[in-house]
Amino acid sequence: MKKTLRLLLMTVMAICFSLPCFGAAEAATVALLPLINNVEGGDELANTVFYKNALSVLNSKKGFVVVENDKLTAVIDAAKVGNKVPDAATLEKIAKDGDVDIVIAMQLDKLEDKVIDSSEERKLQIDMRGYAVAYNKLTGKAYTHRIYSDKTTPEALTSRWDWVHEEFGRAVRVETYRALRAK
Repeated sequence: MKKTLRLLLMTVMAICFSLPCFGAAEAATVALLPLINNVEGGDELANTVFYKNALSVLNSKKGFVVVENDKLTAVIDAAKVGNKVPDAATLEKIAKDGDVDIVIAMQLDKLEDKVIDSSEERKLQIDMRGYAVAYNKLTGKAYTHRIYSDKTTPEALTSRWDWVHEEFGRAVRVETYRALRAK
């Protein structure tokens, strides 16, 4: 009787330990559209900051895989996005034709800082404006959010790094997290 009980217990334990193997889910595929950069003077560093921060978020989250192939590139080119973020119907079409689960796009309209002189100290104020949109084919939900910032910081603190692009990178990370969580 003891051996039978022990054998039954070992069988139950083996089944319990192997259950997580059967629940392996497939990763959601993500298409990251190129940044729609409407900043005067064509801020090329903003494109690099966008890709670096968006990809860092996507790579840090488990269950998401960035897709980049010729079929998806052709679908994005056929959508003729232009200078404005695509609407939900266009994002849905890109997701369907490109065979991806999530499509993320961002538009940057203004990114600059200006000096504010005061009696205390010189400060910098950022002026950042844009939009972030996403479509999740799995849930059928579209996400739209306005990017806006008018933060100020002492000018002396920004002398050693590019504060404007750091703030834009932070906004990209926040919007990418929000787009992935949109349900």
